[in-house]
Amino acid sequence: MVLALAFGLTSASTVLAAPAGGKPPDSPFDERGGEAGGEDENEEQAKKPAGEANKAATRDEATTSDAEEPGEETGAAEDEEPQGGLHALACLEGDSADGKRKGVQRRDFLKRHRFEIGALGGWYASDALSSTYSYGGAVAFYPSEDFGFEVLVTRTPIHFRLEEPFKGFDAERHFTPSVAYQGIASLLWSPIHAKFKFSESTIVHGDIFALAGAGRTFHESVLGLTWEAGFGLKLYFSRFVSFRLEIRDFLIPQEVLGRGRSTNNITILGGFSLWLG
Repeated sequence: MVLALAFGLTSASTVLAAPAGGKPPDSPFDERGGEAGGEDENEEQAKKPAGEANKAATRDEATTSDAEEPGEETGAAEDEEPQGGLHALACLEGDSADGKRKGVQRRDFLKRHRFEIGALGGWYASDALSSTYSYGGAVAFYPSEDFGFEVLVTRTPIHFRLEEPFKGFDAERHFTPSVAYQGIASLLWSPIHAKFKFSESTIVHGDIFALAGAGRTFHESVLGLTWEAGFGLKLYFSRFVSFRLEIRDFLIPQEVLGRGRSTNNITILGGFSLWLG
């Protein structure tokens, strides 16, 4: 009887421990295994030392910062672009403090505050008199890079091209050959700076300039002031030597054989200049 009572109590406890209802799982190890695995992982993480947890957190932060670095570089590049634009604008403004000209086309030869002493010679084509040659010198000063003041002095032999026919007609000399001197003050303007390539390794800088001025031509046939206008080219071979080629038109009031008029006298001059300063 005692055995029967013990067997009955054991069966009752087993029934109470069973699930309340529902279909039992096909494999009881699936759900229980998953839950057990999750609990095991949590327990393993809980068992890890605090130092290893901190190291893992540090690695996560480093990964996050590395991912953010490209954005920071992009921001830095965006900050540098406006600065580069401002620098480009600054390069277009006048002369710098050290005297070097700023600009897209950098000049390796500067004229500002320098003197130019030139020796010139060339061909002189007169309107009323014979064509002949002319030679002389010029001194110029440049207060700025584009503007300068120049004084030109020349010597020109003067002949009358119709003297021989007149002399053959009446055997008298009507025009005596002589020499004319000129002193002209000019304003120089150099608006165009250029580069000329003479070979694969030789590039020469130069200026295309215009000029205008007035002065005197000292000769017995001249009646008043001499006006001039022209243009030219200068090539800078070194810091102290340059080549110049120019065309000038001298407007001179003249009286030849009793006839007065304003004459155009075209002069083509070339030479070399020495720069001081």
